[in-house]
Amino acid sequence: MGELIKVTMPKWGLSMKEGTVSDWIVEEGDEVEKGQEIVEIETDKIANVLESPGSGILQKIVAKSGEILPVAALIGVITEGEVSDDEIRVFVEQENAAAAAAAAAASEAADPLTISKVLEWQGLNIRYIDSENGENPLICLHGFGGDKNNWQLNLAALAPNRRVLAPDFPSHGDSTISEEHSSPMAYARMVSAMIDQLELDQVDLVGHSMGGLVALLVAQKSPAQVGSLTLLAPAGIGTEINAGYVDGFATANSRNELKALAVQLFADKGMVSRQMVADLLKYKRLDGVKEALIQLATKLHSGGKQSENLSCVAQNVPTKIFWGKADEILPVSNCAQLSGVDIEQLECGHMAHMEAADIVNKYLNS
Repeated sequence: MGELIKVTMPKWGLSMKEGTVSDWIVEEGDEVEKGQEIVEIETDKIANVLESPGSGILQKIVAKSGEILPVAALIGVITEGEVSDDEIRVFVEQENAAAAAAAAAASEAADPLTISKVLEWQGLNIRYIDSENGENPLICLHGFGGDKNNWQLNLAALAPNRRVLAPDFPSHGDSTISEEHSSPMAYARMVSAMIDQLELDQVDLVGHSMGGLVALLVAQKSPAQVGSLTLLAPAGIGTEINAGYVDGFATANSRNELKALAVQLFADKGMVSRQMVADLLKYKRLDGVKEALIQLATKLHSGGKQSENLSCVAQNVPTKIFWGKADEILPVSNCAQLSGVDIEQLECGHMAHMEAADIVNKYLNS
């Protein structure tokens, strides 16, 4: 008896309800391997490639290029072994019915990962999302100019297994803009206050880029609060930094400027969507953001080198580092002198949690 494997519309964003099938990379009748890139999907936030969930023959393409379908909808069928046309037809009908029922149920249920909460700190409103349930809390710390939505490919995958939280640092996302509170050290104090106010006791921290530096500072200043660190292309390790990118992002105020900068974040330049650039431009034009980011940039580098090297902290706390081989912002060579730390180099750019989400999620769920 053959096996039927469904290919479904992924959930790549916390607020993602549907996606567009841009183009199939393989054709009906082609043999595919598990993990092979098979179809390009675009959302209102990101363009990405979906990998095959199994090995076999792509027996049927259910969703053609250009079709817009809800999350979890069937878009293709892979078969392994002998399967009849009737079995495939019944399978497609059943999966379509199940997906429609699931979409209806999801629309009625509030998802805590789409609801922004507020933490008061130093007179500021700090916005964050919180899955609320689960043990072993994990706080996700975004990078320079990012926000909580940078974890869109991670939080939904992690929430079933543990409690996950993702704050917007001051002057980022939906948190209060404050030049005074725009520094890695201020952000570290904010994270420590968050742990205390929410009575989380001890947490694991995952930090991307500047968020990695913040995580290192929390571990240095408040070691009892930190169980482990997962660092993704972290600042605060080594000395090299693309200061031109940091300063350019701080001052950029046009779509073309931001697009030219955003593509430096990814090895796969196609992941930069029009909506991503539009969202960055909207953020950059908020009152006070430019001044806050310029202030923050001065704390991240000096003389073209990183201002802080906290490699010793990573060696004293259980730490795992993921670093993209094609990183154009913080080169992977920064970790060359680091000893006694588990370092994994990935085939991606600066945004490992987006370009290699499955690998990062699997580790954080282990």
